[in-house]
Amino acid sequence: MSLFGVHWEEPGFFLLLPLVPLACWLIFRGTVGGSGALPLPKIMRRWAGARAVVDRPRATRRRGGLWLGTGLVLALIALARPQYGHLEETVFDQSREVLLALDLSASMLADDVKPTRLARAKLLMGNLLDELQGERVGLAVFAGTSFLQVPLSSDYEVLRDILPGLDPSYLPQAGTDYTGMLRVATEAFGQSSAADRFLIVLSDGEAHDPGWKAALEELKKKKVKVISLGIGTAAGALLPDSQGGVMKDERGAAVLTRLEPSTLEALASETGGAYREASNWVDIKDLLQETIEQGKAGEFSKTREARQAERFQWALAPAVFLLALSLALEMPVLPSRRRVAMGAVTQGEASLPPVMKKSTKLVSKEKKARVHA
Repeated sequence: MSLFGVHWEEPGFFLLLPLVPLACWLIFRGTVGGSGALPLPKIMRRWAGARAVVDRPRATRRRGGLWLGTGLVLALIALARPQYGHLEETVFDQSREVLLALDLSASMLADDVKPTRLARAKLLMGNLLDELQGERVGLAVFAGTSFLQVPLSSDYEVLRDILPGLDPSYLPQAGTDYTGMLRVATEAFGQSSAADRFLIVLSDGEAHDPGWKAALEELKKKKVKVISLGIGTAAGALLPDSQGGVMKDERGAAVLTRLEPSTLEALASETGGAYREASNWVDIKDLLQETIEQGKAGEFSKTREARQAERFQWALAPAVFLLALSLALEMPVLPSRRRVAMGAVTQGEASLPPVMKKSTKLVSKEKKARVHA
């Protein structure tokens, strides 16, 4: 509903406005009218001033009722959810899915690519997450075994939190299991074929198990393009061990690990993807866009959508203040301590009933007699 140029999302709360004067009258009936018809606490009918408990001033009573009524009206306005103006926000029509497959084998700790192969892979993945907008991204990790670490989602913060803690000790079995990785990727993409799908593999190794080709056929049925990034160099580097030394084989010779790109190249070529060596920096976002342009452009789009801005806080803030003020005016004030002059009728005694005045005078006379004695 629109009223006075403002859209009201919950206009039904305006039906409660006639009840506001009734509520104020019921609350202050005992104090303003003085009839005491409503069983309110006596503190509502009497006012504890600085000198004595007296009738509450009428001006104070009126102010309390005014602040209470105004606060209730503003609270109802806030509940009606006024909306004024428009806010623009970016909306992504998602039709791309990207699954990152990270090799966590021990050879990824080699330093022929600085600082290490694994660190370079993490930097590439972090750069890709910074540049993507709206795509659903997931993460699979593999070595001698494979599993889906993060399902496909548009929440990139989960991936950013997990990446720093990934290392070869994360997986119990050594090796490079491409067959398991491809099967995990096939399951991760699900059955829908409406989205453009990409599997980005960051690895340095070659699959020695020929079973990966059968697993690749299942992936191709879902029209997934593989973008392979070879992390390493042809010259290679010595493989470090967990004690900071060099890993040795059964003959006692130091183990040299090199980039073996044949499997990565085959994955890319058979799926219409792309292969790049990552010994130098590679912009995965540009490589992804280049792969998209070579095939189907996809239905991914970015639009700007306007929505009405919520303005309930404009009425809610003063409502809370005025209701708190009306409550503060009803709180009792403790009278201050004062001296009572002996032998003189004080202001407090003047307001006492005659019987109590006599008893007070008798007490004062007895005290004077004791003093003269």
